[in-house]
Amino acid sequence: MEPDTINTKFTEDQLEEAIIELFKNEGYDYLNGENIHRPFEKILLEDDLKQYLTNRYGDKGLDDDEISSIISRIDYISPSPLYEGSRETYRLINEGFILERNNPEAEKFLVEYIDFKNPENNIFKVVNQYSVNDKETRRPDMLVFINGIPVAIFEFKTAIEEDKTIHDAWEQINIRYARGIPKLLKFNFLSVITDGANTKMGTVFTPYEYYYSWNK
Repeated sequence: MEPDTINTKFTEDQLEEAIIELFKNEGYDYLNGENIHRPFEKILLEDDLKQYLTNRYGDKGLDDDEISSIISRIDYISPSPLYEGSRETYRLINEGFILERNNPEAEKFLVEYIDFKNPENNIFKVVNQYSVNDKETRRPDMLVFINGIPVAIFEFKTAIEEDKTIHDAWEQINIRYARGIPKLLKFNFLSVITDGANTKMGTVFTPYEYYYSWNK
């Protein structure tokens, strides 16, 4: 589906389907979160992250404990306060860290959660209906995962209903989700709100008036 087919006549479900199609056309794999068997307390798609780490660092001889340690390092960052948790998570993903090996004779090396130099080495997925249980149980409209890490959150509002605007979508993410599911939002470095006709993006800390209009 071409971007110019997204218009104000869509319901939220139709808008969601249209945007998922756009991601699929870009090579993202699509999953319905209801078909992912996991405790709602688990945020990461751990199988994806394990697969990425195994493929990326297969020549390093990582053992299962080391892979679990790499996953735990990012998973257990505290989301409280949310700004500090998000900053620490962003820094870890952006810069990586030096892994101390279980075998003292094994060489230390830099672990990166995303291969920025070789995008084809990453696992890209777009997921809807992904329930999260934290202080509350919430289900964002859509998430974008890279190597099992939910780096972007999307919230949709239909332009058909005059009492709903993308400001409501902003409130859903930046107020209600920030309060109720901070352990998801610590991973969400990009926040996107749209009604199909108007699309804006920012962070989960960006005031509404500073969200950037994404016109294409």
